[in-house]
Amino acid sequence: MSNVAADPETAPPTHPLQRDWHVAFVMSPRIGDTLISMVVVQNLVRQGWRVTVFSDHLRALEAWFPGFDIRPRFTSKQARRHLAGTDVVLHAYAADVVGDVRQWHPRAWVMDEWAVYRQVKPMVDIQLDVCRHALGLHHATRHNGLVVPGALRIDVVRNRVIIHPTASALHKQWLPIKFLDLARRLRDAGYEPCFVVAPAELISWRWVERHGFRVAAHGSLGDLAAWLIQAGLFIGNDSGLAHLASNVGVPAISLAMRPSIARRWAPGWAPSIALTPLPLLPGRWLKEACWKYLLPVSKVMGAVDRLRVRMAGSEREFGVDVRPRLTAPVHQVANGDPLSPLAAKVSKRSTG
Repeated sequence: MSNVAADPETAPPTHPLQRDWHVAFVMSPRIGDTLISMVVVQNLVRQGWRVTVFSDHLRALEAWFPGFDIRPRFTSKQARRHLAGTDVVLHAYAADVVGDVRQWHPRAWVMDEWAVYRQVKPMVDIQLDVCRHALGLHHATRHNGLVVPGALRIDVVRNRVIIHPTASALHKQWLPIKFLDLARRLRDAGYEPCFVVAPAELISWRWVERHGFRVAAHGSLGDLAAWLIQAGLFIGNDSGLAHLASNVGVPAISLAMRPSIARRWAPGWAPSIALTPLPLLPGRWLKEACWKYLLPVSKVMGAVDRLRVRMAGSEREFGVDVRPRLTAPVHQVANGDPLSPLAAKVSKRSTG
């Protein structure tokens, strides 16, 4: 992977956009990629471009992304009808391209094919480099446009730890027995651990209820986001839910297979820690096959303590003895512009 050193103020952008162009962004079917890509959309909209976003995930989160033109994802047979009138079609990855769009659309771009997208640095920072170096946008921000819905009451349970034990692929999942051991240690320390899985995964994780732990599954991403925002801490595999938790302001600990994955895919909004095992094995294949056995529960517990100390005194502090506060957890932003604090609707408590 390459490093981009060009100064966006002096170097010409590699993929400049004309002001009157209509941009379509066909999002990934993965929630984490979608939330990260919204940084690019947010900066385009904020600086005056017309952008249409195609994403089923964002349709489910439409109340959290006001002011954006969000439409359902379409099939290959519907592609011309939805995209023929656009000037640019953006994608994060080649796998996100629908049908034969690249054969007939004059500007169907895949960001992952650009050198700027292949850097070993946090993915949210890479989106900023895309805005600056590739698209020629100045004064780009990290915000992706997420705004907490005004009607949502937030009761932050400061000792609640959400554990997400699954991921999009089995090799990305830490061992279930280690998640159970982690939950037990958290409970013994005074935390309230709760597991969360997808509805289709619920039957496979009911067994943790026999050990006294709650397992939650939410039918919509909007409901899930509204529940996640109430937590003190999120712990999970390298997955989309870690990014969603971070995006709504929850400190997060993610568990990754390799250091380069941890560096690129650590949650990029709320403070976070990405953990990997000690680098005892050579080669990518061995690291990915064995990481889940080599990452100890004690290292995750140590990260909980480090992040707790780091967050102490902040609006998003967590722990078992945190005193209630009257201020809001974060200021939310819409299209890059600060909104008023959420203090009027936030009540905080240390136990649930």
